[in-house]
Amino acid sequence: MNKNVIIRESKESDSQAVYGLLRVIADLHKNGRPDMFPDLVSKYTVDEVRERLSGEDNGVFVADLEGKTVGYVFCEVIREGAGLTLYIDDLCIDPEYRRMGIAGMLMDKTKEYAKSKNCARLMLNVWEFNQSAIEFYEKYGFETRTRHMEIKL
Repeated sequence: MNKNVIIRESKESDSQAVYGLLRVIADLHKNGRPDMFPDLVSKYTVDEVRERLSGEDNGVFVADLEGKTVGYVFCEVIREGAGLTLYIDDLCIDPEYRRMGIAGMLMDKTKEYAKSKNCARLMLNVWEFNQSAIEFYEKYGFETRTRHMEIKL
C-alpha cells in the first residue's frame, strides 16, 4: 500500500483524468474482444464523465497520488430483491501505478460507501479475458455469482 495515495470523492475537475483512464479500459476491451468492441474509444464521453462527476454523492472515487489521478471506481446503488447492492460499474488503475495496492484502497473505499448506503453486497461484471482483474477480485473476496456463456457462429 502506498501511503502517498489519497482516495477521495471525485469532483468535476477530475473529468479529463478519469476520461483518460476510461480510454485505457477501452483499449483493454478492444484487444481482449475485438469482435465486440472494434471501435470503442471510451465507455462514456468526456461530457458524460463531467456530468457524472459534477453531482454530489455521485458514487465515483479517485485515487490521487501527489496531485495526479491514477485510478478511479464508478459505483451505484441498485435494488435487488428485498435489499440494496452496490454495483461497481468500472474500476481502473493507470498501468504505470498498478501492483501498488491502489485498487485495494479503492475497493475498501467502495465497501465503506456501500455500508453507508445500507447495501448488503458488492457486485460487478468482469470479462473472462481480463485474468488479472479476475485474480484481483477473487483475492479481494469476490465469488462468481452468475456466468454468461456464448457460442460463436
